[in-house]
Amino acid sequence: MKDQLAHLSEASGRTMIDILETGIRLQEDQAEFKVNGNGFTLPSLQEMKNSDGNGNNRKPKKTARVNTGFSTNDLILSCHQDGNDMVFEKILPLYLPIGSRVADSTYGKGVFWKRVDIKQYVCLFSDLKVSDLPPTVKGGVDARRLPYKDCFLDGLVFDPPYMHSPGGTAHNGHQNFENYYANNVEADQVIVREIWEDTNGRPPKYHEAVLDLYFRAAREAWRVLKVGGVYFVKCQDEVCANRNRFTHVEIMNELARYGFSCEDLFVVMRVNKPGVSRLKGVQAHARKNHSYFLVFRKTKPVGSKNYRGI
Repeated sequence: MKDQLAHLSEASGRTMIDILETGIRLQEDQAEFKVNGNGFTLPSLQEMKNSDGNGNNRKPKKTARVNTGFSTNDLILSCHQDGNDMVFEKILPLYLPIGSRVADSTYGKGVFWKRVDIKQYVCLFSDLKVSDLPPTVKGGVDARRLPYKDCFLDGLVFDPPYMHSPGGTAHNGHQNFENYYANNVEADQVIVREIWEDTNGRPPKYHEAVLDLYFRAAREAWRVLKVGGVYFVKCQDEVCANRNRFTHVEIMNELARYGFSCEDLFVVMRVNKPGVSRLKGVQAHARKNHSYFLVFRKTKPVGSKNYRGI
């Protein structure tokens, strides 16, 4: 052994102690000595780098990487200070391919669609109102009872009143909840009866009434959307009874129970500065100057056959 070490030391230019220490380290790492007719040799430094310590060679490291695509900052962002029409124009093609069948159950004045080329989609427009609507919009249709068969739509848009607003003085620019969706003046009597029966004659009020509207419409949306269909929901948080209600979170949590997966969230900030008609005392909460576009995708819940069974 001494003669072999001396021969190896002379041939490699390394001291005998260095060779022994290297051999010990290799044995600890489970590397093996290479035996030949002249005794034994140690692995080269390159072989040691390529070994995984178990006698197996590592996969050769790639030295060249091929990059595809191009550099750009022209992207659809998650936050916008713009009008709803400008934002919706970007969101719709991101999630619905051209030729999709998409319905808007709260068409109103058609603000969302001002910048969309509706010829690229099969569009079905409706609204709860029965007058002052374009001829292409079907009136008297409640979003909670749509005239579509099961699994019919690729996409559905829902933009109801965001908050319960008695008197409507601060919300005349948007559909007022009492005028359009409040339970005591509901246009669709089938829905009125359903709400009355579900609540034992005690329909929800204030913020809970708004949530009830969102939740019932979502269950109907789940029925008419195909599996994989996209549900676009517009909402805004509110302060009710001096308490912050984060509506977008409440909607996301509830719709997850129905079989919807939240794919995206877009924040839309007002371009003008909000105000109040009368400020009494000290402001208690931040004034909301942003709203949300929530994008949900219908997934089939395990064990459910239709939206009634969820």
